[in-house]
Amino acid sequence: YVGFDVMLPIIRTGLNIDALRYDGSTLGLGDFYFSPLILSWHGKRYDAALAYSLFVPTGKWSRGDPCSAGKNYWTHMITAGGTVYLDQEKKWSASVLGRYEIHSGRGDEDVKLGQDFHCAWGVARTVRKTIDVGVVGYCQFQVTKDRGHDVTWDPDVKDRAFAVGPEVCIFFPKAVCFLSIRGLFEFGVRDRSQGHMIVVTLTKRF
Repeated sequence: YVGFDVMLPIIRTGLNIDALRYDGSTLGLGDFYFSPLILSWHGKRYDAALAYSLFVPTGKWSRGDPCSAGKNYWTHMITAGGTVYLDQEKKWSASVLGRYEIHSGRGDEDVKLGQDFHCAWGVARTVRKTIDVGVVGYCQFQVTKDRGHDVTWDPDVKDRAFAVGPEVCIFFPKAVCFLSIRGLFEFGVRDRSQGHMIVVTLTKRF
């Protein structure tokens, strides 16, 4: 199967840094996401996918605002993953999705962030025909160093983060769309802020 994906996220961020006496928040459109090519395979007990995606820096960004909705750089992303159904009725499933990100430099400063590897996972149970509940999580690792004359931090220290939390996914057959709500609680974070997230995703099939 061949497909594509488009997303324009709405991001609400709140950040409090006592050491810097900073307390700020923002609500706005994030960076535009476009996946022009998605290849997928579907069997009786599995689903698998491979995709190329691009993040375009359309979100508002300010160097002095750590809560900016945008990132101010382009990102190329390769994605590969799959889901295995653990029983014939497909009530139990386990999923793994790997992503590799390559970032461009920032437009207004000599900074090019290192490449990243992300791995998301989940275990779910279908409790009704249209409702799944489960546990999800992710791990993130910076693979290469940050580079550029404006890098004022230690480039030998690479970012790292882990997260885990619950998820509920609801399918609406008449509208042919999915609604998922997940809470993610971060831990083991290095070289960046640590926090918690609530992610609401609406996916429409055409």
